[in-house]
Amino acid sequence: MQERNWQVLSGFVLKVIALLTMTFDHIGFFLMLGNNSGTSLYQVGFVFRCIGRIAFPLLIMLCAEGVRYSRHPWKYFLRLLIMDVAIKLVMVVYLYGINPNSYPGANDGVIQGNAFADLALVALTLILLKLPGWKKSLAALPIAFTCLVFAIQIYETSKGMVVVWLPSFLRPGYSLFGLLIALGFYFAYPIADRLCKPLREAISMTEEAYRDTNAYRRLVNGIGSFALFAVTLIFWGLSYVYFDGAASLKPLDPYWMGLQSYCLLALPLLFLYSGKRGYDSKPMRWITYLYYPVHMAVLLAIFWL
Repeated sequence: MQERNWQVLSGFVLKVIALLTMTFDHIGFFLMLGNNSGTSLYQVGFVFRCIGRIAFPLLIMLCAEGVRYSRHPWKYFLRLLIMDVAIKLVMVVYLYGINPNSYPGANDGVIQGNAFADLALVALTLILLKLPGWKKSLAALPIAFTCLVFAIQIYETSKGMVVVWLPSFLRPGYSLFGLLIALGFYFAYPIADRLCKPLREAISMTEEAYRDTNAYRRLVNGIGSFALFAVTLIFWGLSYVYFDGAASLKPLDPYWMGLQSYCLLALPLLFLYSGKRGYDSKPMRWITYLYYPVHMAVLLAIFWL
């Protein structure tokens, strides 16, 4: 009896799911921001944000896959960077120039980041890790920047203040949390290769042939999913560390892990990933890139103008 293959979701399908759940997240953000806690709309917004937590692990996994399989990884990074810079410029012009008092925290110089900031930094780190020889050590630069951002986030949380010399729109919002998850997805392949080596040698199967099997795909997905679970569990545990005995002040919780832990809802989808790109075309690539700024512009127009 032939074994059933459960890995049926292509990268394209996961990308569509990520975009849809990201939209739920942003709608939920505005609903919670514009309503008092305890109201029905606030509760709906919280549920939407929980659903929206699915998006980030999927996007990070697809970013790691993009770096691994792209024939032109630097062009891939450049596209992400261009989108990041373009969004930041629009945010700066809108929030500081056109309507400086319309966005919470804008007068304090605080502008929320965007997903492309995290994706671009993750892509750069992974690309540098792929370089041969000593060039691989250049990955220490984006890693150090990520750790710096995480340290600043902790400092701001513990002091209840804003570090203005590195405004938040220049930072990757998920910083160390996002990078560790990305590294888990990226290194799932070499870890799986090492674990499978004794079995491959026992059945006299080449590495290339074994990589095409369902068992290998399940193992890679399982390792990546475990990395997501482990990293989330660690940061969730850190979120319970109090400052000076005050339960209301948690300096090691810059990601709001009470909400962010719902990213584990993405685990079933990650396990069902087929490892295939799925539908792909240049127009569709640009549609997926442009979806983020377009849908944010629509939401800003609905909730703030």
